[in-house]
Amino acid sequence: MLNKNSYVLIIGSSNMDLNIYSKRLPNPGETVTGGVFRQFLGGKGANQSVASVRSGAKTIFIGKIGVDSFGDQMISRLTNEGVDITHIIRDPNESSGVAFILIDDKGENMISVAPGANFKLTLDDIELHSEVIRNARCLVVQMEIPIEVIEKVFEIALQGNVIKILNPAPFKPIPPKVLKNIDIIVPNEGELFLLYSSLGYSQLNRNDNDIIFKVSKEISKLGIKYIITTLGKKGCSIYLRQKEKNLLVPAPKVEAVDTVGAGDCFIGVLASKLSREESIINAVKYATVAASIAVTRRGAQDSMPFLQEIEDKMNKLNIDLD
Repeated sequence: MLNKNSYVLIIGSSNMDLNIYSKRLPNPGETVTGGVFRQFLGGKGANQSVASVRSGAKTIFIGKIGVDSFGDQMISRLTNEGVDITHIIRDPNESSGVAFILIDDKGENMISVAPGANFKLTLDDIELHSEVIRNARCLVVQMEIPIEVIEKVFEIALQGNVIKILNPAPFKPIPPKVLKNIDIIVPNEGELFLLYSSLGYSQLNRNDNDIIFKVSKEISKLGIKYIITTLGKKGCSIYLRQKEKNLLVPAPKVEAVDTVGAGDCFIGVLASKLSREESIINAVKYATVAASIAVTRRGAQDSMPFLQEIEDKMNKLNIDLD
Protein backbone atom coordinates (compact mmCIF):
# COMPACT_ATOMS: atom_id res chain seq x y z
CA MET A 1 0.00 0.00 0.00
CA LEU A 2 1.34 3.44 -0.96
CA ASN A 3 2.28 5.68 1.93
CA LYS A 4 0.97 9.16 1.13
CA ASN A 5 4.04 10.58 2.86
CA SER A 6 6.46 8.74 0.55
CA TYR A 7 8.96 11.11 -1.02
CA VAL A 8 11.85 11.27 -3.42
CA LEU A 9 15.07 12.59 -1.92
CA ILE A 10 17.64 13.98 -4.31
CA ILE A 11 21.09 14.89 -3.04
CA GLY A 12 23.36 16.71 -5.45
CA SER A 13 24.18 19.84 -7.35
CA SER A 14 22.47 23.04 -8.35
CA ASN A 15 24.07 25.23 -11.03
CA MET A 16 23.41 28.29 -13.10
CA ASP A 17 23.62 27.21 -16.75
CA LEU A 18 25.07 29.79 -19.14
CA ASN A 19 24.17 28.48 -22.60
CA ILE A 20 25.30 29.47 -26.09
CA TYR A 21 23.35 28.03 -29.03
CA SER A 22 25.30 28.03 -32.30
CA LYS A 23 25.26 26.25 -35.65
CA ARG A 24 28.06 23.92 -34.62
CA LEU A 25 30.41 23.19 -31.73
CA PRO A 26 33.92 24.66 -31.96
CA ASN A 27 37.04 22.57 -32.48
CA PRO A 28 39.89 23.02 -29.93
CA GLY A 29 41.39 26.49 -30.34
CA GLU A 30 38.58 27.65 -32.63
CA THR A 31 36.07 30.47 -32.09
CA VAL A 32 32.57 30.04 -33.48
CA THR A 33 30.55 33.26 -33.68
CA GLY A 34 26.90 34.02 -34.33
CA GLY A 35 25.52 32.16 -31.32
CA VAL A 36 22.58 33.07 -29.10
CA PHE A 37 23.03 33.33 -25.32
CA ARG A 38 20.44 32.08 -22.82
CA GLN A 39 20.65 31.66 -19.03
CA PHE A 40 18.89 28.77 -17.30
CA LEU A 41 18.85 27.16 -13.88
CA GLY A 42 20.43 23.69 -13.91
CA GLY A 43 22.70 21.28 -12.04
CA LYS A 44 22.00 17.55 -12.07
CA GLY A 45 20.46 17.42 -8.60
CA ALA A 46 18.21 20.43 -9.10
CA ASN A 47 17.20 19.28 -12.60
CA GLN A 48 16.24 15.84 -11.31
CA SER A 49 14.28 17.43 -8.47
CA VAL A 50 12.22 19.51 -10.89
CA ALA A 51 11.60 16.45 -13.10
CA SER A 52 10.52 14.45 -10.05
CA VAL A 53 8.12 17.01 -8.60
CA ARG A 54 6.58 17.86 -11.99
CA SER A 55 5.88 14.18 -12.59
CA GLY A 56 3.91 13.86 -9.39
CA ALA A 57 6.20 13.00 -6.48
CA LYS A 58 6.74 14.79 -3.21
CA THR A 59 10.38 15.79 -3.62
CA ILE A 60 13.09 16.98 -1.23
CA PHE A 61 16.41 18.39 -2.43
CA ILE A 62 19.62 18.52 -0.38
CA GLY A 63 22.60 20.44 -1.69
CA LYS A 64 24.95 23.31 -0.92
CA ILE A 65 24.43 26.67 -2.61
CA GLY A 66 26.33 29.94 -2.34
CA VAL A 67 25.00 33.10 -0.71
CA ASP A 68 24.85 35.06 -3.97
CA SER A 69 22.38 36.15 -6.64
CA PHE A 70 22.64 32.87 -8.53
CA GLY A 71 21.92 31.00 -5.31
CA ASP A 72 18.90 33.18 -4.58
CA GLN A 73 17.52 32.41 -8.04
CA MET A 74 18.06 28.68 -7.48
CA ILE A 75 16.19 28.74 -4.16
CA SER A 76 13.36 30.78 -5.65
CA ARG A 77 12.95 28.47 -8.64
CA LEU A 78 12.93 25.24 -6.63
CA THR A 79 10.43 26.77 -4.19
CA ASN A 80 8.12 27.84 -7.01
CA GLU A 81 8.31 24.36 -8.52
CA GLY A 82 7.13 22.84 -5.24
CA VAL A 83 10.42 21.18 -4.26
CA ASP A 84 11.03 21.00 -0.49
CA ILE A 85 14.12 23.20 0.05
CA THR A 86 14.12 22.97 3.86
CA HIS A 87 17.39 21.02 3.90
CA ILE A 88 19.38 23.10 1.41
CA ILE A 89 22.57 24.54 2.94
CA ARG A 90 23.79 28.06 2.07
CA ASP A 91 27.57 28.56 2.11
CA PRO A 92 28.73 32.19 2.52
CA ASN A 93 32.31 31.29 1.59
CA GLU A 94 31.72 29.69 -1.82
CA SER A 95 30.04 30.81 -5.01
CA SER A 96 27.11 28.87 -6.38
CA GLY A 97 27.92 26.35 -9.11
CA VAL A 98 28.10 27.53 -12.72
CA ALA A 99 28.01 25.53 -15.97
CA PHE A 100 29.07 26.87 -19.38
CA ILE A 101 27.21 24.94 -22.08
CA LEU A 102 27.61 25.01 -25.86
CA ILE A 103 24.76 23.54 -27.93
CA ASP A 104 24.77 22.99 -31.70
CA ASP A 105 21.81 23.01 -34.10
CA LYS A 106 21.44 19.21 -33.72
CA GLY A 107 20.95 19.54 -29.97
CA GLU A 108 24.36 18.08 -29.07
CA ASN A 109 26.34 19.82 -26.33
CA MET A 110 29.68 20.44 -24.62
CA ILE A 111 29.71 21.36 -20.92
CA SER A 112 32.28 22.79 -18.50
CA VAL A 113 31.34 23.13 -14.82
CA ALA A 114 32.75 25.21 -11.95
CA PRO A 115 31.14 23.35 -9.01
CA GLY A 116 31.65 26.00 -6.32
CA ALA A 117 29.56 25.28 -3.22
CA ASN A 118 28.31 21.95 -4.63
CA PHE A 119 31.65 20.35 -3.86
CA LYS A 120 31.70 21.70 -0.31
CA LEU A 121 28.93 19.38 0.89
CA THR A 122 30.49 17.57 3.85
CA LEU A 123 30.07 14.39 5.90
CA ASP A 124 28.86 16.52 8.81
CA ASP A 125 26.20 18.07 6.56
CA ILE A 126 24.97 14.61 5.66
CA GLU A 127 24.97 13.39 9.27
CA LEU A 128 22.67 16.27 10.19
CA HIS A 129 20.19 15.02 7.60
CA SER A 130 20.35 11.31 8.47
CA GLU A 131 16.67 11.07 9.36
CA VAL A 132 15.41 12.50 6.07
CA ILE A 133 17.71 10.08 4.20
CA ARG A 134 16.56 7.00 6.14
CA ASN A 135 12.88 7.87 5.71
CA ALA A 136 12.94 8.49 1.94
CA ARG A 137 11.13 6.07 -0.37
CA CYS A 138 13.48 6.75 -3.26
CA LEU A 139 16.95 8.32 -3.10
CA VAL A 140 18.93 9.71 -6.05
CA VAL A 141 22.58 10.77 -5.93
CA GLN A 142 24.88 11.91 -8.75
CA MET A 143 28.63 12.54 -9.00
CA GLU A 144 28.69 16.35 -8.70
CA ILE A 145 29.32 16.08 -4.95
CA PRO A 146 32.35 14.51 -3.16
CA ILE A 147 32.66 10.71 -3.38
CA GLU A 148 33.08 10.32 0.39
CA VAL A 149 29.75 12.12 0.84
CA ILE A 150 28.10 9.79 -1.68
CA GLU A 151 29.43 6.79 0.24
CA LYS A 152 28.05 8.15 3.52
CA VAL A 153 24.63 8.89 2.02
CA PHE A 154 24.15 5.30 0.86
CA GLU A 155 25.41 3.89 4.16
CA ILE A 156 22.70 5.86 5.98
CA ALA A 157 20.07 4.89 3.41
CA LEU A 158 20.75 1.21 4.16
CA GLN A 159 19.16 1.79 7.55
CA GLY A 160 15.75 2.45 5.98
CA ASN A 161 13.44 1.02 3.31
CA VAL A 162 14.94 3.19 0.57
CA ILE A 163 15.23 2.54 -3.17
CA LYS A 164 18.81 3.71 -3.77
CA ILE A 165 19.71 5.13 -7.22
CA LEU A 166 23.13 6.31 -8.39
CA ASN A 167 23.59 8.38 -11.54
CA PRO A 168 27.36 8.04 -12.25
CA ALA A 169 27.67 11.39 -14.00
CA PRO A 170 29.92 13.18 -14.59
CA PHE A 171 31.89 9.95 -14.45
CA LYS A 172 34.67 9.34 -11.94
CA PRO A 173 35.87 6.00 -10.52
CA ILE A 174 33.42 4.58 -7.97
CA PRO A 175 34.68 2.25 -5.21
CA PRO A 176 33.01 -1.19 -5.22
CA LYS A 177 32.00 -0.63 -1.58
CA VAL A 178 29.76 2.21 -2.79
CA LEU A 179 28.27 0.19 -5.65
CA LYS A 180 27.42 -2.66 -3.26
CA ASN A 181 25.09 -0.33 -1.35
CA ILE A 182 22.88 0.74 -4.27
CA ASP A 183 19.86 -0.84 -5.96
CA ILE A 184 19.87 0.90 -9.32
CA ILE A 185 22.58 2.57 -11.38
CA VAL A 186 21.70 4.73 -14.40
CA PRO A 187 24.70 5.45 -16.65
CA ASN A 188 24.69 6.41 -20.30
CA GLU A 189 26.47 4.03 -22.67
CA GLY A 190 29.86 5.74 -22.34
CA GLU A 191 29.63 5.85 -18.55
CA LEU A 192 28.72 2.16 -18.44
CA PHE A 193 31.91 1.23 -20.29
CA LEU A 194 34.02 3.62 -18.19
CA LEU A 195 32.62 2.05 -15.03
CA TYR A 196 33.36 -1.45 -16.31
CA SER A 197 36.96 -0.54 -17.16
CA SER A 198 37.55 1.35 -13.90
CA LEU A 199 36.54 -1.77 -11.95
CA GLY A 200 39.39 -3.68 -13.60
CA TYR A 201 37.37 -5.99 -15.80
CA SER A 202 38.75 -7.47 -19.06
CA GLN A 203 39.13 -5.57 -22.32
CA LEU A 204 35.93 -4.60 -24.12
CA ASN A 205 34.98 -5.61 -27.65
CA ARG A 206 32.74 -2.72 -28.66
CA ASN A 207 31.67 -4.57 -31.84
CA ASP A 208 30.00 -7.31 -29.80
CA ASN A 209 26.21 -7.03 -30.27
CA ASP A 210 25.67 -8.24 -26.69
CA ILE A 211 28.26 -5.91 -25.15
CA ILE A 212 25.80 -3.96 -22.96
CA PHE A 213 24.27 -7.19 -21.67
CA LYS A 214 27.68 -8.72 -20.87
CA VAL A 215 29.04 -5.57 -19.21
CA SER A 216 25.85 -5.05 -17.18
CA LYS A 217 25.82 -8.67 -16.04
CA GLU A 218 29.41 -8.41 -14.80
CA ILE A 219 28.86 -5.14 -12.94
CA SER A 220 25.62 -6.42 -11.39
CA LYS A 221 27.58 -9.08 -9.54
CA LEU A 222 28.50 -6.36 -7.05
CA GLY A 223 24.88 -6.57 -5.89
CA ILE A 224 23.14 -4.00 -8.08
CA LYS A 225 19.58 -5.09 -8.87
CA TYR A 226 19.03 -3.05 -12.02
CA ILE A 227 21.41 -1.41 -14.48
CA ILE A 228 19.58 1.05 -16.70
CA THR A 229 21.75 2.30 -19.56
CA THR A 230 20.40 5.31 -21.42
CA LEU A 231 21.06 5.16 -25.17
CA GLY A 232 19.96 8.59 -26.39
CA LYS A 233 17.50 8.47 -29.29
CA LYS A 234 17.55 4.64 -29.17
CA GLY A 235 15.94 4.61 -25.72
CA CYS A 236 17.47 2.57 -22.91
CA SER A 237 18.53 -0.90 -21.84
CA ILE A 238 17.45 -2.45 -18.52
CA TYR A 239 19.46 -5.31 -17.04
CA LEU A 240 17.55 -7.27 -14.39
CA ARG A 241 20.06 -9.13 -12.23
CA GLN A 242 17.57 -11.56 -10.69
CA LYS A 243 16.42 -12.76 -14.12
CA GLU A 244 19.81 -12.29 -15.84
CA LYS A 245 17.86 -10.59 -18.58
CA ASN A 246 18.27 -7.45 -20.69
CA LEU A 247 15.28 -5.48 -22.00
CA LEU A 248 15.31 -2.65 -24.54
CA VAL A 249 12.81 0.19 -24.11
CA PRO A 250 12.76 2.24 -27.34
CA ALA A 251 12.39 6.02 -27.32
CA PRO A 252 9.73 7.82 -29.35
CA LYS A 253 11.12 9.55 -32.46
CA VAL A 254 11.35 13.31 -32.00
CA GLU A 255 13.23 16.29 -33.42
CA ALA A 256 15.74 17.19 -30.68
CA VAL A 257 16.65 20.84 -30.18
CA ASP A 258 18.52 20.62 -26.85
CA THR A 259 19.67 17.44 -25.11
CA VAL A 260 20.91 19.26 -21.97
CA GLY A 261 19.07 17.83 -18.97
CA ALA A 262 17.48 14.90 -20.85
CA GLY A 263 19.30 12.34 -18.68
CA ASP A 264 18.29 14.24 -15.55
CA CYS A 265 14.68 14.26 -16.74
CA PHE A 266 14.84 10.47 -17.20
CA ILE A 267 16.21 9.89 -13.70
CA GLY A 268 13.88 12.34 -11.95
CA VAL A 269 10.81 10.76 -13.53
CA LEU A 270 12.15 7.24 -12.88
CA ALA A 271 12.51 8.06 -9.17
CA SER A 272 9.12 9.74 -9.07
CA LYS A 273 7.32 6.70 -10.46
CA LEU A 274 9.27 4.23 -8.29
CA SER A 275 8.31 6.26 -5.22
CA ARG A 276 4.68 5.79 -6.29
CA GLU A 277 5.19 2.00 -6.36
CA GLU A 278 5.34 1.57 -10.14
CA SER A 279 7.25 -1.46 -11.40
CA ILE A 280 10.78 -0.88 -12.70
CA ILE A 281 9.62 -1.52 -16.30
CA ASN A 282 6.71 0.90 -16.09
CA ALA A 283 8.85 3.54 -14.38
CA VAL A 284 11.41 3.30 -17.20
CA LYS A 285 8.65 3.66 -19.81
CA TYR A 286 7.44 6.87 -18.16
CA ALA A 287 11.01 8.15 -17.91
CA THR A 288 11.81 7.39 -21.55
CA VAL A 289 8.74 9.24 -22.81
CA ALA A 290 9.46 12.17 -20.48
CA ALA A 291 13.03 12.50 -21.80
CA SER A 292 11.73 12.44 -25.37
CA ILE A 293 9.60 15.48 -24.53
CA ALA A 294 12.45 17.29 -22.76
CA VAL A 295 14.81 17.19 -25.76
CA THR A 296 12.29 19.12 -27.86
CA ARG A 297 12.65 22.14 -25.54
CA ARG A 298 15.49 24.47 -24.64
CA GLY A 299 17.05 24.61 -21.19
CA ALA A 300 17.34 21.99 -18.48
CA GLN A 301 14.73 22.65 -15.79
CA ASP A 302 12.52 24.56 -18.23
CA SER A 303 12.30 21.47 -20.44
CA MET A 304 11.01 19.06 -17.80
CA PRO A 305 7.49 17.84 -18.65
CA PHE A 306 4.57 17.62 -16.26
CA LEU A 307 2.85 14.33 -15.47
CA GLN A 308 -0.19 15.11 -17.63
CA GLU A 309 2.05 15.77 -20.65
CA ILE A 310 3.84 12.46 -20.14
CA GLU A 311 0.61 10.53 -19.76
CA ASP A 312 -0.96 12.23 -22.79
CA LYS A 313 2.00 11.26 -24.95
CA MET A 314 1.99 7.70 -23.65
CA ASN A 315 -1.70 7.42 -24.51
CA LYS A 316 -1.07 8.87 -27.96
CA LEU A 317 1.71 6.33 -28.55
CA ASN A 318 -0.41 3.49 -27.13
CA ILE A 319 2.36 2.50 -24.71
CA ASP A 320 1.30 -0.49 -22.65
CA LEU A 321 2.06 -0.66 -18.95
CA ASP A 322 2.72 -3.98 -17.26
